[in-house]
Amino acid sequence: MRKLILSFAVISFSVLVFGQEKEIDAAYTAIEANDIAAAKAELAQLDGQIESNLLSPESKAKYYYTAGKVALTEGRSIDAAKMFSSLRKFEDGTAYALKNKDSKATEYYYTRSEADAVIAKGNYNKPKELTLSPNLILKVEPQIRAKAENMLNQANAASQANKNAEAGEKFLEASYLVEALGGDSGLFKYNAGLSYHKGNDFQKAFDIYKELIDQGYTGESSKWVGTDKNTGEQVTFNTKEDAELQQKIGLVTGIKMIKSDSVERDLFKYTLSALGSLKKYDAVTETISNKYPNDQEIQNLVGNVYYFSGKEEMFISKLEQEIKANPNNPVNYFNLGVINMDKGNDEKAKEYFEKAIQADPTYKNAYTNLALLIVKPEKEYVEIINNNLGSSAKEKGLYKEYTEKRKALYIKAIPYLEKAFEIDKNDYDAARTLRQAYQAAEMFDEEDSMRAIENSLKK
Repeated sequence: MRKLILSFAVISFSVLVFGQEKEIDAAYTAIEANDIAAAKAELAQLDGQIESNLLSPESKAKYYYTAGKVALTEGRSIDAAKMFSSLRKFEDGTAYALKNKDSKATEYYYTRSEADAVIAKGNYNKPKELTLSPNLILKVEPQIRAKAENMLNQANAASQANKNAEAGEKFLEASYLVEALGGDSGLFKYNAGLSYHKGNDFQKAFDIYKELIDQGYTGESSKWVGTDKNTGEQVTFNTKEDAELQQKIGLVTGIKMIKSDSVERDLFKYTLSALGSLKKYDAVTETISNKYPNDQEIQNLVGNVYYFSGKEEMFISKLEQEIKANPNNPVNYFNLGVINMDKGNDEKAKEYFEKAIQADPTYKNAYTNLALLIVKPEKEYVEIINNNLGSSAKEKGLYKEYTEKRKALYIKAIPYLEKAFEIDKNDYDAARTLRQAYQAAEMFDEEDSMRAIENSLKK
């Protein structure tokens, strides 16, 4: 009975796979006959099934070729580029065919590690290596190349015109087209992320950055170049061996390797910046933090992600670690001061702001926040003043008492605000705040002088 059930299951599974391949073949035949409607109808029946490991590389290549052609015909450029990029995967490199001894079905995998992992968990024959060769991709390659060149020209033009959303879209499409041609698409994808970021579309920028990080993109590359003996123009070679051969037979001279610098740190920095702007947390934050444990700028951005995403405990822990590692950095003391200030721990906040000033006497924001702590009771005082505007002796007494108390607060805070303005005399906000403090302290001559400075700094 057990064997009969198994046989039935295998037969049903085989029929399913056969049906998928039949629909793919029908879709491919339709697109080759330029019957878009028929091709779309066949593809629609495969929705969600194309990822099956039971489909051969040839069938998957036909599917992505057909889907790409349909998308191209309908003007869905990015979808077409993605499909042709996937097509390259099934017509380039090596596939591993595994025969499942239990189901009798052949499964296909595209990395040796993936195949080995499957073998370790199941009952399989030894994997058979299949060398994949370009076939269908060659049919659309000229069209893809022309479209890629056109898309890059459009992307660069949009970027120069500060049309950031358009530049991002064009660079992204170009990256998939270049990938379909077997080229290095990382640089174009990176430029897409930068364009979206510049246009404040932080989510799209982050998604691209994260994809690049997952792919291990660093931007590092090397190429061999030489000078053509006849034309004097620079010639690029795919490998060192090609360059040396051309030099040996006398066609080029002066071959050398040119390396591009890594952009990994910038990629990580922009990723954290985008997350901070989104006020979101992602586990990639830890990956970046661990990669650059001693990079102060990176670690500050990590702290920003924690803070703006509401991971307060993680933020505090990060700041405390940073203080131990670099006790002379005022930023960490200041941030701990802000957290305690927000929580109402005013004495603790004051202590951290003073430590920030000790670490850097020119850290103006710490002076401003110390002044804010001093005038914090003002809200309560103003409420009492406004509630005692009557003519009774009691009301007059309270009005006078709390008016003087409010004035005393500002007199005490003014030295800190003066120091903040002294540090940066081009800071309009600092000038305005100091002028308002002079007014509250009834220092009218100083108020008039500062008003003139404030007006001169208005933009």
